[in-house]
Amino acid sequence: MPWKNKQGTTAQILISPAGASLDRLDFDYRLSSAPIKGPGAFSRFPGYQRILLPVSGAGFVLNGHPYATFEAAHFSGDDETHCELLKKEVTDLGLIYHPDRLSANVRVLTLPFPLSLTLEADKTYLCHLLEGQLTVQGQSIAPNETLVIRDEVSIHFECGKKTTIAFFTLQEK
Repeated sequence: MPWKNKQGTTAQILISPAGASLDRLDFDYRLSSAPIKGPGAFSRFPGYQRILLPVSGAGFVLNGHPYATFEAAHFSGDDETHCELLKKEVTDLGLIYHPDRLSANVRVLTLPFPLSLTLEADKTYLCHLLEGQLTVQGQSIAPNETLVIRDEVSIHFECGKKTTIAFFTLQEK
């Protein structure tokens, strides 16, 4: 789908709640991925917060601050945000969320071996496979797929060597 500012395109991975729309700005959160092919201004999302993670390429500079691959940028959707590329095209993974309804964070995990995590049942977790092989609770996840985890107190990851995931935590307010 086209960016709000029409300067590029993005692939929407998920939006919550079901039936919400980017155009109406009535969503709690939205996860998407987009190629950034050159310098330019980001679309503004008044009233929302953003987390942007470069997942391929060398990274980018947002408003003068450099972010390397897998380093999360946190910024307000109200702000004018300008992007410069560190080298060439970058692909990002971005979460836009409503801060009055949710708090959010992301961690990039590189898993060299199986791992079990203790979770909090009142939080929502988004597990996006960036690279490698991953099976979660017996369900295989393909690269660039996202698993939504709710109402769980623990989770077990089975993985191949050098499996990298973006693990978002969302907490309702």
